Amino acid sequence: MGRLSAMALAAAAVAAVATVAAATHGPTPTPKLMKITNASGQDCINQWYVSGRDVAAGKWVWADETRCCPPRVAPKTMTVFRGGKRCTSTWTQCDTALNDDGNCVRKWCDATVCAEPVCPPTPPVMKTRYVRRGGERCVKTWSACGKRLSRGVCTWKGCDVVRCQPPCAKPAAKTMRSQSAGRVCVDHWWPATLSVDTSKDGMDCKWGWKDVKVCHCRDGNKPVWKRC
Repeated sequence: MGRLSAMALAAAAVAAVATVAAATHGPTPTPKLMKITNASGQDCINQWYVSGRDVAAGKWVWADETRCCPPRVAPKTMTVFRGGKRCTSTWTQCDTALNDDGNCVRKWCDATVCAEPVCPPTPPVMKTRYVRRGGERCVKTWSACGKRLSRGVCTWKGCDVVRCQPPCAKPAAKTMRSQSAGRVCVDHWWPATLSVDTSKDGMDCKWGWKDVKVCHCRDGNKPVWKRC
C-alpha cells in the first residue's frame, strides 16, 4: 500500500507540473487595451501585455504602458453637395487608437446634415398655338413635370406635349345660276383666304370667300345676249 501511495503522489506531481507548463507555454495572451483619462485630463490608452512568465507560479507576467494622445483638434466644417442637396459636413475627433508605431492617435468621425431645398411654387401651364407650314394646327402645352436639384437649389423641370390636328379642309367652290325675263346670271363663290382662331385649343378654321357674278341680258326676243 505504501508503494502505491508514493506512486500516486508522484503521478499527481507530474500532472501538476504538466498543467503549469501548459498554462505558461500555450498561446501568448492578446494584449489588452483600456482607454483612460489621466490626472491632467489627457486622453490616453493603457496597454497591458505579457512581458514574461512565472513558471513556478504557473502564470504569465503582465506589464503595462500608457500612451497619451495629442490635444483634441477643433471640429472642421465644410460645405458639400450630395444628391443635389447642400450639406454641412462636420468632422470631429471622436475616438482614440494605437497606430502601427504604438502611438496614441485620434480618429475622425463625420456627421453630415443636408438641408432639403425649398422649391418655388409650381409654375402655371403655358400653351402655344401655331400652324405648321403644311397646314397642321398644333397646340404645344408646357407644364412642370418634375423637380431638379442642383447645388442646393430646386428648379422645376418642364415637359412639352404637342398635339396636332389635320389642316383646315378647303370647302368646294359654289356656283348658282339665276334666270329672269331677258336676264341670265351666274354667281361663283370660292374660298380665297384662311384664318385660324388661335384663341382656343380647337383652332377653328375661318374661310374668307370671294364671289363673281356675271349676267347676260337681251332685248325682247332678240337672240343676241350681252353682258350686263
